[in-house]
Amino acid sequence: MNDRTHFFLSCGILVLVVSLALRPQPSEFLSPVTAQNLTIQQETSLESIHRFLEIEEGLATVSLAPAELDLAEVKTVRLPSKPDRREFIPMNVVPLQEKQDPGPSSASAAVPAQKPQVSSPVVKRISSQENRQLRQFESNASDLIDQSYDSFSRGLMTLSDYQLALNVAYQTRINVADLRDAKNARVRILSEKQALLEKAVEQLQMMNQPAAQGWFGDVVHARLILAQNQYEIAVAAEKKDQMGFALREINRLSDQYHSVRKQELMVGAADLNEYRRASRSVFVANLETNSFDNREEDNGSNLADYIRRLERIQENVDLLSERGAGLGRKDLVELSRAQLAYVQGNSYRHQKDERMSRMKFEQSRKHAQEAWEVRMNDYYPRGTSDLHELTSAWIMWRSADAELKQSETTKSSETDRELQAGLDQMLNLTGQIQDRRGRMASDISLVYCLKDAELLAQLKQKSE
Repeated sequence: MNDRTHFFLSCGILVLVVSLALRPQPSEFLSPVTAQNLTIQQETSLESIHRFLEIEEGLATVSLAPAELDLAEVKTVRLPSKPDRREFIPMNVVPLQEKQDPGPSSASAAVPAQKPQVSSPVVKRISSQENRQLRQFESNASDLIDQSYDSFSRGLMTLSDYQLALNVAYQTRINVADLRDAKNARVRILSEKQALLEKAVEQLQMMNQPAAQGWFGDVVHARLILAQNQYEIAVAAEKKDQMGFALREINRLSDQYHSVRKQELMVGAADLNEYRRASRSVFVANLETNSFDNREEDNGSNLADYIRRLERIQENVDLLSERGAGLGRKDLVELSRAQLAYVQGNSYRHQKDERMSRMKFEQSRKHAQEAWEVRMNDYYPRGTSDLHELTSAWIMWRSADAELKQSETTKSSETDRELQAGLDQMLNLTGQIQDRRGRMASDISLVYCLKDAELLAQLKQKSE
């Protein structure tokens, strides 16, 4: 080997040794910034966990973790085991903990916020027996609605009788809903009644024929009933604008209804009962308008006008009775006197004359009771009075008795027994009726609903 070759070999070995000595170690590839970032990330995760435990644990009830908490960080980062650190516990998991004596550190521990308590309204408790009764009342009311609608649609029931049946049936449903504390039930029930009244108006408008006696008066009367129901809906919904609109319509239709019936009475197309009903519609319209406009002082003149009309009707009924006409029959005379005394009692009450008011209401009750008794004992057994006429006389009797009780300081149980005995007699009659064709089924259901109304009043008094 020559000197040149030996020199190059020695230089190569030297370079290899130097390069091996200067090669960096593997641990030096780790950046110190990475360790710093890891420390920051760990501290951030700990802060998020403790914020979740101390703040969100007592407030959040739906989500298991707040939005700012990264669950991946919770899984990857190990928490240092220190006795003062709480571990992350999902809210839907209750850990099994051992009983420990409370230490001094428990007093300073953070108390989780309590869930706000929502107070629910007190609901009247109805027994199972009372609930069965209420369902039976609703069933009887539904039967009356369906049967009266069928009778009216077939021309077997007058509009005024149909109105009475609907009023009793839907009032029963409203009273049942009130006992159950049903919200907005009155508006819903009256809206259902509104649909039936609209159908009645449509049916009457289709009967415009030359031989349809009193047709136009019935159409106006049906529109008036529809407007009155609209006013009741507006009152229940507490909508003053709609109340004012309905009242204006009621005043217009009541004046038109009275004018039409007066003309029909003069030509023999309407009887005194229809004219009395039209006069009452004007009185009620003025009464509601005065109440709406805060003009109750005008009720005195309104009552005086109505009394004068009823007195003229009473004179005609007495004249027919003296001449032996059928329209002057004893029960009709007694009912006419009962209605006149009833309004006179209200007039004296408005004048703050309680003695005269009590006397007039007592007269009204007496005349109505006599009308019911003569129909029950004389006319019904002979077939010259039907179940509906018995029912209408009892309703007048019941109304006068209710007004008298408001004026009396002591309540008489004897009159209550007489009223209930009369109603029970009518119930016994319904059980004896086998042929329920025509409108008879509706008349029977009306008696059932009147009995239900008495039982509902007792349930309401019991719940108060």
